[in-house]
Amino acid sequence: MMISPPLSRRSIVLIGLMGCGKSTVGRELSRATGAPFLDTDLLIEEQVGMDIPRIFAELGEPHFRALETALLNYLRDHPSSCSSGIISTGGGIVLRPENRAILRSLGFVVWLDVDLPNLLSRTERAQNRPLLQDQDREARLRQLLDARSPLYAQTAHFRINSSEIKPPQVADIILRQAHSFFA
Repeated sequence: MMISPPLSRRSIVLIGLMGCGKSTVGRELSRATGAPFLDTDLLIEEQVGMDIPRIFAELGEPHFRALETALLNYLRDHPSSCSSGIISTGGGIVLRPENRAILRSLGFVVWLDVDLPNLLSRTERAQNRPLLQDQDREARLRQLLDARSPLYAQTAHFRINSSEIKPPQVADIILRQAHSFFA
């Protein structure tokens, strides 16, 4: 049974590497709480009119990272746009120090941590992952994990290893922790 936390004016923010389940768990949390679900990557795609791979190819990763920061600033400065919401973020959103601070100000930040074998399996067929194209996926994922894990740890209020846990169970654990966080 899922416990609904008091989500008044605070969001649950999901961070973690690509393939960790942020969107899937975010939708589970949204269903369980009735809170709106926001996916920062989808919002940026809608704003720019391009998908993420095309943004990376045509505008570059630094431009994409600037778009992430602008979106986070908007969400922070317009709390009604995400209050009591579930926010799924892109895997690299923690790369900028200002983003890490903004994420923590938005609400309860949860790091969905997944081991390398599961990440490899989950991203096996992904064509929309610009950082994994035309490269040794295992080496690239290991590099990203090594570089970003300290940033996820610095940003998150709570970390859950979701490698072997089904999304509804992950959502239930997060809601229990959120209940304590928001109390």
